[in-house]
Order: sequence, then structure tokens, then C-alpha cells
Amino acid sequence: MIDISDIHIVKTINELGSINRAADALHMSQPTLSKKTSRLEQKINMELFSRHSGGMAPTAAAELLLNESKGLITQLQVIERQLELMANMVNEKINIGVGPIVEQVFLSKVLMDYAKKDYPFKLSIVTNSPAGLIEQLKSSQIDLAIGPFQASEVAENFTAVLEHSEKLVVIARAGHEVTKHPIKNIKELKHYRYVCPTMPKQMGSEIQDLIGLSEIAPSIKCENYILAKTLVSNSNYITIGPESLFQTEIADGTLAKVELPFRVPWRCNCLAKPETLLMPVIKEVVQLFSQYMVSVKE
Repeated sequence: MIDISDIHIVKTINELGSINRAADALHMSQPTLSKKTSRLEQKINMELFSRHSGGMAPTAAAELLLNESKGLITQLQVIERQLELMANMVNEKINIGVGPIVEQVFLSKVLMDYAKKDYPFKLSIVTNSPAGLIEQLKSSQIDLAIGPFQASEVAENFTAVLEHSEKLVVIARAGHEVTKHPIKNIKELKHYRYVCPTMPKQMGSEIQDLIGLSEIAPSIKCENYILAKTLVSNSNYITIGPESLFQTEIADGTLAKVELPFRVPWRCNCLAKPETLLMPVIKEVVQLFSQYMVSVKE
């Protein structure tokens, strides 16, 4: 019977393209790895790799084995991660995935709170797109995903535990034409040049209505609001984003805020697998974020 170590060997050889490099990666000698590979080929009565001067190429049998085992490897990773969390070891590392805008809205505040306390766990933060976060959460590469998801759209195998919502505003440099009178009709915005991030459909119909009605077509698509603010404060470009991102610049007069003619909320949710939320260490991390997000009501 083929076991998971056999699959790991085939996967490593396939990725590295040679027995020697794979042996180094697997911390075994080249003769030992060659014997293991030969035994596996004898077990299935088929060749897994064709040998040539440039290295090794997978046969149809190896490709079938690797393709069919992807789900198994992912499931084992999930089980392994759950067991690690159940152990609740000191110095456990909690993996958190955030969307690009989330990263700028309140992540720095959460990390400052974390830094002020002597927590027995470490944090690892990665930034990804909404779709990427969902895939990472499915495979247990991350323990929590915080991004522009709506609770009503959450898959059955995830739980939305926290949520956050705030209004979007138009931001321009002080004295910009757009700041001189209220925006009465959303179509007035189509005359300006924008530097804006991508606004995914998951963020709600209001945002899609805003983009459609005002015919917003950003000249520069940028997820980084630090860069956007620099450009806006030194040019005639404008941007749209969650109001909290611009509080400092609005207060010192560098940038000016213009209200939209109707409220357009920017939303995000914190997602996790139900079983993950049972772990004490995850509950502590959720508590950190709960200072800036609110609990999702069942």
C-alpha cells in the first residue's frame, strides 16, 4: 500500500527534478532515496520517472499519483494544524491572513496591543486577496482570515466571528475642486482621476452601485493607502476609502474629506473554522481583534 511518505518522496523529486537535490531536501543519501523510489515503482509495477541527462521527468503514473493525492495532503495538513492548536503549547504560532485594506485600517492597533502584553504565543501575519484568504483558510495555512467577506456569504464550513463596518469617503488635497461643494449626484465623480484599490463584489451591493453609478475607472489601482495619500496630497487625483484611514491628515489639514450623497459602507469579517475557535489560544487572538471589531450575532 502507498503511504504518505511515498507521496512526499514523489512530490519532492518532481519539484526538484533530480534524485540528488531531492535527497538533500529529504535529508537522506542519494542511494537510499534511489532504493526507496525503485521499491515504490516495483510496488505499483510502473515507472514513476523517466531518467535523462537533464534530470528526472514524471511519468503519467507519477502525475496521477500527485494529482489524486492533493486532497489527502491538504486534509493531513488540516489535521496536523488542529492537533497543534489543541496542544495549546507555549510559544505556539498563530497564523493570521488579512486583506490589504484590513492591514491598514486596524492591524497596527492590534499589533500594538499584542506588543504591550506578554502573550505565550507568536503571531504570523500574511496579506492576500479575499479568494486567496479563503483557500489558505480551507487548507489550514492560516487560522483566522480577516477580509471583505459578508457574513451572509460565508461557507458552511467557516464561522464569521467578528465584523467591522465604516463608511467610505472621498478624499482630496485641501483646496481641490471636489472639496468646494457637496456632491449631490454620484455621477459628478466620474470627471476626476482616481487612485483606488480594487473593490471586490464581496464588499456589498452598495459599493458596486457606487462604482457603476459614478462610472469610476481608477487611473491607478493601488491597495496601499500610504502611497495613495502621498499622490492625492500632491496632485489633482482623488481617492475613496474607509474614513478612519485619513483621520490624521484630515485633522492637520493636509487632506480634505467629502461625503458621498449616500452611505456606502466598507465591511470586513473575521472567519475561522468552528473547531479552531474552540482552542483557548485562538480565543485570545480573537479577543485582541474584538477591540476594533464587533461580535457577529448568531
